[in-house]
Amino acid sequence: MDTRLYETKLPNHKIFTDLNDSFSENPSGKLRNLIELKDDVFYIWSPNENCLLCLNLKQLEEHGDETPYQKLHFLSPPSFTVERIMTSSCGSKVCVWGSRGVTIAELPSRWGRAGLFDSGSKTVLCKSYSLDERFLYSQGEVRRVHWHPSSLSSSHVLVLGSDNSIRLYSIAPKKGPKLVRILSIGPKPSGQLAGRTILDSLGDTAVDFTPIPDSETLVILRGNGDVYMMQCELETKSPLQPKLTGPLAMYPPADDNYGSESCSITALGGGDTPPLIVVATCSAALYHCLLLPNPTEKEDGDSHALYVVEAVEINMTLNPDQDLQYSYPVHLYPCTNNTYACVHAGGVHTITLPILRHLVDYALADEAETESVLSAMCGGRSSARHAVCAAPPPAGLALAAAPLPCMLVLCGDCTLLARTLEPFDLEELLHKELQLKNPALEQDDIINILKERQKLSFTTVLQEILTREVSQPILNIKKNEEPSPRECLELLSQASLRLRGEYMSRQAVAAGALRRKVSGLRALAQQQARWLPELAAALQRARDHARELSDKCVLADKHQDDLKYRCSAVIRRLRASASPTPAERELLTVLRRYQLCGERLAEQIRTLKLHASNKTEQLEKWNEEYKKKDIALGKSHSDTISSILQQQTSQISTLIEETKLLKDQLSIV
Repeated sequence: MDTRLYETKLPNHKIFTDLNDSFSENPSGKLRNLIELKDDVFYIWSPNENCLLCLNLKQLEEHGDETPYQKLHFLSPPSFTVERIMTSSCGSKVCVWGSRGVTIAELPSRWGRAGLFDSGSKTVLCKSYSLDERFLYSQGEVRRVHWHPSSLSSSHVLVLGSDNSIRLYSIAPKKGPKLVRILSIGPKPSGQLAGRTILDSLGDTAVDFTPIPDSETLVILRGNGDVYMMQCELETKSPLQPKLTGPLAMYPPADDNYGSESCSITALGGGDTPPLIVVATCSAALYHCLLLPNPTEKEDGDSHALYVVEAVEINMTLNPDQDLQYSYPVHLYPCTNNTYACVHAGGVHTITLPILRHLVDYALADEAETESVLSAMCGGRSSARHAVCAAPPPAGLALAAAPLPCMLVLCGDCTLLARTLEPFDLEELLHKELQLKNPALEQDDIINILKERQKLSFTTVLQEILTREVSQPILNIKKNEEPSPRECLELLSQASLRLRGEYMSRQAVAAGALRRKVSGLRALAQQQARWLPELAAALQRARDHARELSDKCVLADKHQDDLKYRCSAVIRRLRASASPTPAERELLTVLRRYQLCGERLAEQIRTLKLHASNKTEQLEKWNEEYKKKDIALGKSHSDTISSILQQQTSQISTLIEETKLLKDQLSIV
C-alpha cells in the first residue's frame, strides 16, 4: 500500500472523530496499546462502547473517506479495563487483556468484494471467551500475554501473572478455553509491604517475558534484572515441570546487575544468528545482549549466557506534574529484524541495531574476513530516534508493512501519527482436585464444572471493586470528656482520607465499570432493536420466497413431465426418420429372412392340416363302411387256418429247443 494512506487518509477518517474523547481518561496512567494492524485491517478498541472497531484499509484506499467502519461486539464483553490488544498470527483471533483479565474473541469470516466482516454489516457479534475470569480478576494481576510461538492456529495463549507463574491455555473451537499447564517461575508472593508484596518490592517477581524467535524457548525477566530461560513445548506429554534455567550470567559483570528496576524485555534476530535480547529498565536504560551458549563443566550450570554489547539511555521528556502510579513505564515492540520501538510516558523512540547485520556477515564470512567484520561490529553503534513526543502517554502503536516499514502511533487525544522507520543503514490443579474428590465424574462433567467455576457475574465484579482492604475501627471516646480541637481535626482528616481512599475512589471505579457495562449493553440493545425489524422483514421475505419456490417447483415438475413426453416423441421420430446403420440393416435382413421362412412354414402347416382333415374324413368313411359289412368264414377256411397255426406252433417250439441246445453248447447264459 502507498505510504500516503497512513499519512493522510487513515488519520483523517471519521473513526477517530467518533473516538475523540475515548482515550482522554486514564486514571492509572498505565501505558496502553489499543490499536492493531493485521491483514490490511486496522483495529482500535473503544473504551466507551467496550467494543472493537475495525476499518478495511484496501477499501479505504479505493473509496476514500466514504469507507465505513465496523463494530465488533463481544458476546462476553470484558469486565476489566482493556490495556492492550493483539491479533493472532493467522488473523482469526484477537486477544484483549488488562491487568485484571484476558478475553479471546474469534473473528468472523470475511467475504464479499471488499473482504469485510460478515459481508459488511455495521455491527458484528463475535464469539468470545474469558480466561480464568475469577482467578485473574481476584488473585493478582496480568503482566504479559503472548501467543504461543509453536501454535500454528494460534489456539494457545501464555499468560504471565503476578504470582510468579505462566499459565498456558488452549482455546478449543467448540469447548472454549482450557488451562493446560501452570509453569512456576519462582516462589509465590505472600506477604505485603506498603501495598506491594515483599517479593515484588525486592524485585524477585517476573515482570515480563518473551519467546525467542523461531523456537519454543521463553526468556523471562524479573524486576531485579535477572533473566531466566524455560522451554515451553506444546507436544510434550511429561507431567514434570520444565526446567527453569537461570539467572543467566551477564558479561561483563556489573555491580548493579545492569539496573535494579527492570520492566520490559524483547528478543530480535533468531534463525541463523544468535538472538539479541533487549532489557529495559524503569529509568529508560536499554541493554542489548547476545544470547550465546555458555560452555561449562558443571552439570547444573547454565547452558546460555548474556553478553552485553551495548547500553542505550533514552531521554524521556516527562510532564513534571505527572504522577506515575505504576512501576513499568517502558514497553518494547519489535518492528523489523533490526529495529524496535520503545514506548514510554514521553512518547516513542525507535532504535536501530546495526550489529544484527554484522552478525549475519560474520556468520557468512571466511576466516580471512572475520577480523574486519568483528571490527565493524564493534565500531557500529545503535541509533535512537525520538519518533513521537507526546505529553499524555501514547494510547497505541502498530506496524504497517508499506514499501518502507511504517509505524502508526495513536496519541492520547485520538490523533494518529505515521512515522516511517529509517532503513537499516540509517486449570490443572482444579482438575486433579475434582478427580480426587469425585472419582466417578466423567471427563465432560469435570470440564463443565470447571467452566461454571470460572464464570464471573457482573455483581461479583462490583463486589470485588467495592471490597475494602482495611477493617472499620470502632470509635471509643469518653463520654465525660470532650475531645480537643486537634483530636477532632486528626479524626476528621483520617476519616476523610479513609473515606476518599476506601469508599469514594472505589465507588468511582465501580461507576466506571457500570458505565462501561451499561454502554456495552445499550449498544447491544440498540443494535438488536435495529435488527428486529430487519429480521422480521427478512423472515417475511424468506416465507414469500419459499412460497414462490414451492409454486415454481410444482410448475417445474409439470414442465419436466411435459419435456419428458416431448423428448420421447422426438426420439421416436428421430429413430424412425434416420437411415439405419449397417448393423441395423443386417438385423433387418435376418428378420426378413426369418419372416419369409415363417410364412413358408405357415403355408406348409396349413397344407398339412388340410391333408390331415381329408384323411380323417376318409378314415371315418372307411370305418363306417367296414362296420356295415358282415364277414363270415366257411368250415374249410377255418380248418385250413387252424392247421397252419398248429404247424407254426410246432415249428416255434422246435426252434426254441434248438436255441436252448445251442446256448448250452456255447455256455451262453
